Amino acid sequence: MTYNYNYKNERGEYAPKVLTLEDGRQVINPTEAMYAEAGYLPWTPPQASESEIEEQERMASIESLKMQLAETDYKVIKVAECAAVGEAAPYDVAALHRERQALRDQINALEGEA
Repeated sequence: MTYNYNYKNERGEYAPKVLTLEDGRQVINPTEAMYAEAGYLPWTPPQASESEIEEQERMASIESLKMQLAETDYKVIKVAECAAVGEAAPYDVAALHRERQALRDQINALEGEA
């Protein structure tokens, strides 16, 4: 086994390459079992708490809704251009407004949860 720098003890200290056992013997490149016996455990990255996961999901939802809103921006621009030159709108303006307002309401509700 090659030395793994990811082994730490309860004080957060990295395991040494040469491990001194209780009987005084020194072991170069100890095995995983020897590290465990000496009080060193494999280091694992900290896991996000449930509240952190919920916050990440909330932020992802907000971003997704904002992207959906941005995907309809071209329709609003097209409606405005047609209105400027006196042409009929190529989209149902009322339905477009309701759709976009529903997205904005969802975004505002999620942002209000913070």
